[in-house]
Amino acid sequence: MKVLVTGATGRLGTLACKELLQRGHEVVGTDQRFARGLDYPLKLADLRNSLAVYPLLEGCEAVVHLGNIPNLGMGPSAQVVLGDNVSINGNVFRAAMDVGVRRIVFASSLQAMIRLDEGRKFDAPAIIPYFPLDGDAPANPGHNFYGLSKEFGERTLRILSELEPRLACTSLRFPMLASEWFHQRLRQPQPVGSVNFCEALAYLDFADAATLVALVVEKQAPGYHQYFPAQAVTLDGYTVEQTLSEFFPKIPLRRPAAEINELIDWSALERDFGFRPGPPLTLRLDRR
Repeated sequence: MKVLVTGATGRLGTLACKELLQRGHEVVGTDQRFARGLDYPLKLADLRNSLAVYPLLEGCEAVVHLGNIPNLGMGPSAQVVLGDNVSINGNVFRAAMDVGVRRIVFASSLQAMIRLDEGRKFDAPAIIPYFPLDGDAPANPGHNFYGLSKEFGERTLRILSELEPRLACTSLRFPMLASEWFHQRLRQPQPVGSVNFCEALAYLDFADAATLVALVVEKQAPGYHQYFPAQAVTLDGYTVEQTLSEFFPKIPLRRPAAEINELIDWSALERDFGFRPGPPLTLRLDRR
């Protein structure tokens, strides 16, 4: 299968391209940043220009769309992040449908469904829809312009899948993607105030994210789909029930706390793709 990967020189883009190549797919990458030594052709393009997108898709059967401004801190302003991401997503998705691409994988964000207003601190009350959390949660980006841009992308894919029933459109609501830096940090006790409870203790390793992207390209059925591919950090000395009681006391539960074994429900990913994230990392809290 010939696959266009946007954001192909980024951390996830590079790993996703490598995974797709190892599985025998033909990969074409695009980005605004040049990189040497790649095992696939790289076409430099500004995806905010709709006319630049169509030639990139020539002969492609699938698009893995990772090419967004990745957070508010990476843009000059919140409104630029919103405007650029919305423009990029609309251009890529519509062009893909126009030229006959039938598989679209979109790197969305948990910020499309967990309300994380700009300037929010880790110790602010969490606004999480429910536990165990999964990809079926309704969109609720709040006043977060980055989250709004991702919610718009999801909505666009849903609409396009209604226009073209043969399209397989998938939004992967990625949490924080974890590198070795994150693993090293968790090896040391962390003060309670530095732990990101607002995002449900969720993370996913980069390697797991790349594997999942390839699985979705290969296996996703037609229609619109969204998932929350995440693992949750476990707290040393705490059961899941104790974690919910102490740190998430006001979050609705989908079943009694004593029956919840994980904060994240990835059963849909296991059902559809045979995917499970790696074993959870454990964090010891420093209460001094």
